[in-house]
Amino acid sequence: MATPSVDRVRSTIRALQWNTQDLLQDFDRTVLYAKLVAEDLEKYNDSDSVHELQDATLDILTASHNLRNHSKALDSISASYQPSSEVTNFEQLLRDRVREVEEESPFDPETHELLKEFKEAVWEVHHAGEPMPGQEEEEIVVTGASQAIPNTACALSGKPVDQLENPVRSRACRHIYERDAVIDYVRKHEAETQMTRRHRPHPCRCAAAGCPGILVEDQLICDRSLKIQIQEYMLRQQSSNVDVVADCTHIDEDDVTPLKASGSRRRS
Repeated sequence: MATPSVDRVRSTIRALQWNTQDLLQDFDRTVLYAKLVAEDLEKYNDSDSVHELQDATLDILTASHNLRNHSKALDSISASYQPSSEVTNFEQLLRDRVREVEEESPFDPETHELLKEFKEAVWEVHHAGEPMPGQEEEEIVVTGASQAIPNTACALSGKPVDQLENPVRSRACRHIYERDAVIDYVRKHEAETQMTRRHRPHPCRCAAAGCPGILVEDQLICDRSLKIQIQEYMLRQQSSNVDVVADCTHIDEDDVTPLKASGSRRRS
């Protein structure tokens, strides 16, 4: 049974967790921006700056991992804390819980998926379609498929992926949906199946045109990588639009030709 002291501890932890989630999102955005900037620097063969960004990315990933461990440790304390006759040393308690979390999930930033994507993006600038050193040919296809946005709009709601309020994707085929729309779609299919084919369940097919994937409610997820990929898609779209506008507005004086008037105009 919760006591006032337990409620205060849990309330404090909840407030800390809100701030933690905001900071973790900032870390993810920073890593994404670093990758996009590194691509531009690589185009100009500025290898020194690219290496500096890669080192900064390593530091951010390490800081993000440590912050996530603190968040998990706080969750553990919130769930198990009970007051005692002795004064609780929360600093020591948090330190002990963090150490337990770290022992459960060893971390090496050099093998982090986001660092791998950073290196691959830089490599692609001058070696598109070529395997990186130590990478097999078939890995290129797998990597490209895993990073790309498979659909730019929800097949059910029609909303662009960057406008979805609660995006989820299928583990099976990776197509992205609005959460409420796809769950309603799956549940309606299950209800209809029970009425018409009680003894032979018919799987719910992905709503994306031509996709043979099967949709299962507990296989619809919204993980960290999905949010990052959607954000990267948005940024690349914005960058592409800016480039197009720049191309259209840059006109050399020598290229200017007089426009023919639709009707003659007399000057007084």
